[in-house]
Amino acid sequence: MNLKTFFSEQARKPSGLFGRFVMPRIFDLGNIVLNDLMKDSLAAKENDHVLEIGFGTGKFISEIAKTIGTGSIEGIDLSKTMMEIAIRKNQQNIAQGRVILKHGDFDTADYDNDSFDVICSANTIYFWPNEDSSVNKIFRILKPGGKLVLAFEDIDQLRSRHLNTTIFNFFSVEKIKKLLI
Repeated sequence: MNLKTFFSEQARKPSGLFGRFVMPRIFDLGNIVLNDLMKDSLAAKENDHVLEIGFGTGKFISEIAKTIGTGSIEGIDLSKTMMEIAIRKNQQNIAQGRVILKHGDFDTADYDNDSFDVICSANTIYFWPNEDSSVNKIFRILKPGGKLVLAFEDIDQLRSRHLNTTIFNFFSVEKIKKLLI
């Protein structure tokens, strides 16, 4: 496996020592701007029920949990390694029942219709195996009048990083708009 493929696989589903010790730092530093933009766009309210798809280290979940008062936030992530890190980061909120973390694939996870006030995801759309199916599911489980916030890097930014295109699906802003309409 070449370096480009290794790094792309780790970005998709961190594992092993690299996933445990290197990727969390890359995710937390690399997502600062996107997470800040996503947090501002969410405008989560006091009792919202929020879902984050691909929670990574759980840092964003921890931040949002502070803003939703009696609300709750759920997250789902493909990586067992990230799940372990996120559980440690969110222990108190998990114990209080305000945060629920799941390990698994969003597309196969079971969620009731009209479950969430807000659904968000940063830098995960590139890894969705069937983006049409994922978006349909998101709109099915989002409450009427709910809010979806997807934070991602544009196709030109991703191309400059020389990532493996069999692992990363590159999207332009226009393609994402068409997908959501």
